Amino acid sequence: MLRRIAPLLIALVLFPAQASAHSLYIQSGRYLVSEGKQSPLFFCYGHHIPVDDAVRRKKLASVRVMDPLGQSKDITLRDEKSLHSYLVDYSMPGTYVLTAETTPGFFTMWTDKKDRKRHAIKPMSALRDRAKSIESSLRSSQWTKTYVVCETPSPDFPAHVGLPLELVPQRDPATVKKGEVLKMRVYKDGKPFEGEGFWDATYNGFSTEAEDMYHPRTAVTDGVITMPVEHTGRWFVRFYSKTPPSEQFRDDCLLEKRTATMVFEVPNERRRPKNDSH
Repeated sequence: MLRRIAPLLIALVLFPAQASAHSLYIQSGRYLVSEGKQSPLFFCYGHHIPVDDAVRRKKLASVRVMDPLGQSKDITLRDEKSLHSYLVDYSMPGTYVLTAETTPGFFTMWTDKKDRKRHAIKPMSALRDRAKSIESSLRSSQWTKTYVVCETPSPDFPAHVGLPLELVPQRDPATVKKGEVLKMRVYKDGKPFEGEGFWDATYNGFSTEAEDMYHPRTAVTDGVITMPVEHTGRWFVRFYSKTPPSEQFRDDCLLEKRTATMVFEVPNERRRPKNDSH
């Protein structure tokens, strides 16, 4: 089993980004809002920052808003393929947490009985009768979050909100300034993650090319990410791990990939004087 998994793990880590699963990032229109105002949430889904492909309704398992009191509300999702933008009411001061979870999906690369290379968004169990060989098969699950401040940050920063895989900053991102360092801890099922994974990050405006990240992919083995924040703007952080499948999915895939993403914004000083009117 290990001899079979090891080369596939290496291949999937190095596999071109365009053929791998889209990454999901939840964003807010604004990151500092006034009490009683609304601001939309929306998504980046794909490989280009800050916005790429539309998201199908069935790809989103849930979208939630947690208010400063810790009460969560599910967003009712429209049955459409779009950026899935929804207005969020910011009715009290403090830190809000926006989260979303994907419906797990499969991606399989295989060779058919005429020696043609194929790929499908299906489990390998659905292709066995048509396949001469299966080169790789992945089950992908994702969780994403972002923090929005209404008026002032909450006194008790809601760092960890209980996602199955979660990037947990060790300080409120609203307090981070250009030139500082943000440390994050990966949590899995409520406990600090220990094992091999990979992280990368970028900010809006660094590059228009797919998967061209400011902080390139870096391996970590202790679940701790130390990220220099050297620019103002909107930051996109991603962590993923790949492991042999649980017994439940052993017939459907060769590896399980779990991804956690987080978006935060570092504001800049005003660059031009304010006009008297728009």
